[in-house]
Amino acid sequence: MKVLITGGSGFLGSSLTKKLVSEKIEVVHLTREKSSKNDVKNYIWDWRNKEIDERCFTGVTHIVHLAGAGIAEKAWTQKRKNTIVKSRVLTTRLLHSKIKSNNHKIKAFISASAVGYYGAQFSEKVFSETDPSYEDFMGNCCKQWEKATDLFMPISRVVKLRLGVILDPNFGALPKIAGMIKNSLGSPLGTGKQYMPWIHIQDAVELFYQAIMSEQYSGIYNAVSNDIVTNDELTHRIGQVLNRKIWLPNVPSFLLKFLYGEMADTILRGVKVSNKKLKSTDFKFKYENLDQALREIYH
Repeated sequence: MKVLITGGSGFLGSSLTKKLVSEKIEVVHLTREKSSKNDVKNYIWDWRNKEIDERCFTGVTHIVHLAGAGIAEKAWTQKRKNTIVKSRVLTTRLLHSKIKSNNHKIKAFISASAVGYYGAQFSEKVFSETDPSYEDFMGNCCKQWEKATDLFMPISRVVKLRLGVILDPNFGALPKIAGMIKNSLGSPLGTGKQYMPWIHIQDAVELFYQAIMSEQYSGIYNAVSNDIVTNDELTHRIGQVLNRKIWLPNVPSFLLKFLYGEMADTILRGVKVSNKKLKSTDFKFKYENLDQALREIYH
């Protein structure tokens, strides 16, 4: 077995790489930069110019596709939104094109997606994998991303994991929220009633690992834990774990919209997401509730 990971230098890709290497599985990265945080072989690609060092495919049996421009790293100008979509869709198409043209055989193509597929909306409905995408930027982005992934269906097993917010102590949303709370500056965002589907980094890594190893995984899965919480609940539970009181009023929606524009919708709105399909597999969550996950991270 040999696994090619795109986006391998990101926090999820790095953690997955460590897991695979610890299991004595050969890993290579497809990256835009020659250097890497991980002690694995790197190959260069440039999706804008449709270029790949095709030596990266030699001996590869599984591909894990995590590459994509950061959703919240920069303001959502039209140019940035185009980059967010294209860095996911065109990279997927490029991988498929090169594999097909070289008649390279792989056993599985496993791609990240996001619960953003269901859109930034207010709803009490619990969304499942069979629900349609929402007509907003993130919903359309995820729809195009997953459609591109479907190109691999005639030639390999395909798994699409719609990730919730990944709780990691050092990367992503959690350290930003916790940092504000530690300085007594944290408070819920907007109404605080928006749902925030989440998954612990260790569970996310284990899920990708199992999706690689087991043929029982095929199709789409919502990669979220059991505990459905709102932004208000998340904020206060982090405060409790850190022994910090949340005393400031909620951050007004209009202020977030002024600061972040359209991107603010992704943090001001959110839906409930079901993990029933994932739980019908052999996968077992290590962190099923938020308090348990936060205690592991901060104690």
